[in-house]
Amino acid sequence: MKKYLTSIIYETIERALILKERMKLPLQYAELTGLANRCKTILDERIEILNQLLELHERDEVDIRYAWRSVRNIIREIEWTESYGIPPLYYQSKEVGFLNSLIFRIHKEINLPLEPPSVACLSDKYYYTALFVNVIFVPLSESDFILHMPDFYHEIGHYVSSHMRNERRLEALSKKYQEAFNFVTAYYNELLVQKRRESAPEEIVFLIRRIHSHWKYWIEEFFCDLFALYVLGPAFAWSHLHFCAKKPENVYQLSKILPQTHPSDEARIRMSKIALNKTGFNDETQVIEEKWKSIMVPLGAPPVEYHYAYATSVLEQISDLILEGMRASGFNIATVDNMNNEKQDKIGDMLNTAWKIFWKLNPEEFRHWEKQTLNQIAKNTLK
Repeated sequence: MKKYLTSIIYETIERALILKERMKLPLQYAELTGLANRCKTILDERIEILNQLLELHERDEVDIRYAWRSVRNIIREIEWTESYGIPPLYYQSKEVGFLNSLIFRIHKEINLPLEPPSVACLSDKYYYTALFVNVIFVPLSESDFILHMPDFYHEIGHYVSSHMRNERRLEALSKKYQEAFNFVTAYYNELLVQKRRESAPEEIVFLIRRIHSHWKYWIEEFFCDLFALYVLGPAFAWSHLHFCAKKPENVYQLSKILPQTHPSDEARIRMSKIALNKTGFNDETQVIEEKWKSIMVPLGAPPVEYHYAYATSVLEQISDLILEGMRASGFNIATVDNMNNEKQDKIGDMLNTAWKIFWKLNPEEFRHWEKQTLNQIAKNTLK
């Protein structure tokens, strides 16, 4: 067993060293520097720990159970680095370069008080973020289309959320997020007291408890939506409506038994309208409402228990608190006034403009505009 553990440690060290070689240095795109530094630090630290474990293990100066546990944890972290951190450094395609330059511009535009996350074009399930290495994964062809790019802002929201407690510049936002979480807890505790007072059936009490348990996931997703809405504007709401129109899931989804990690799409659109009204986009909110009704309402109605899940008062309070926290943390908030008054040369401006043009042009005309716009942005960013 001692020899076997020694072999595993040697093998793991060798894998980490090979992964460092696969980072393709020098980098073709400077925007990948942060990711390269993160991966190198992770791998170097794990190699050092493994070498120390190996030395102690060979001298029988470490508990065998502790050694196995430590090695397994390190193997898992190296696997995460190999799966999520190394690929964009190994496949430094022009698409990867373009999207990483886009994220770099976005992080400056919104005044993100963190190093920008990185992007990889290797997703098999739309957009998602690997927080261990701070990489946003998108589909392979995403660099050629505009209408879903607003989801970058939602993923940046996940990145911000994961750093709130450890970043002094996000302290105000972290406090407001906690206030929002506490408000949800207080709301459902009060609702349970009310139902018991009314001698409600036990099934209703169980359902309310189950819905409340979903909110530990939902509040994170609502936060990321609000983050995108407040720093970008209506383009995020349009992007989500576009996403909903193309997928088969029920927009009123409500799981009564199993955990539900994301709030319903109807609730997310409702939250979008609440947030946009707070930043002056009342006219856009009305148009979004009309489009949503025309596209989604014919698809069905919510279950009778649905009203317990997304009370308007809860959505309003959460949106107020997150807006307060973002302003206090120095984020550049997109409002109807500053969007109308500023020069239209930002990525956020382009994404909002794209949706206005989308509704005006026929599909062929919009695709021509989309290609031209992306080509121009690529020329301006990949210099």
